Amino acid sequence: MDTLLVSATMLVVMTLQFKTAALDVSITSPLNPVTLLEAGVSATAAAQATEARKHQANDPKCSELGWVCVPMVVETYGAWGKEATAIISSVASRLATSTCRPKSTILHEIYGRLNLNLVCANATAILSRIAPPP
Repeated sequence: MDTLLVSATMLVVMTLQFKTAALDVSITSPLNPVTLLEAGVSATAAAQATEARKHQANDPKCSELGWVCVPMVVETYGAWGKEATAIISSVASRLATSTCRPKSTILHEIYGRLNLNLVCANATAILSRIAPPP
C-alpha cells in the first residue's frame, strides 16, 4: 500500500463538513533555523510554515483519495497553527451543543489537556538527551 501522507507524526481520519479529512498532527519548533527570523515577528510563524509544507506534500495524495488535508500543527512552546485552532474550535462547538456546556469551558479543557501532553513530551525529549549518571 502506498504511504498515504508524507512524514505525518500522527494521522487521524475524520469527517469534516461531509468530506473525509486527514488530520496530520505535527509538532514543530520556532527555533528551527528555517523559520527563526519569522518566529521573532509572529508567534505562529513556525506553525504556519509547517502547515504550508504539509499541504504541499500531502494535498495531491489527499485529493486523489477524495480527502481534505488538515495540518494540526503545534509549536513546542504551545502556539497552535490556524488550521488546528479551527478544528479544535469546531470540536468544542459540537461538544458544547451535545453536552449543554459552555464552549469556552470545553475549549479550556481541550487546550489544557493538549498543552499538558505537550509539556510532558517536551520534558521527555529533554530528559532523553541527558546522559545517565555513571
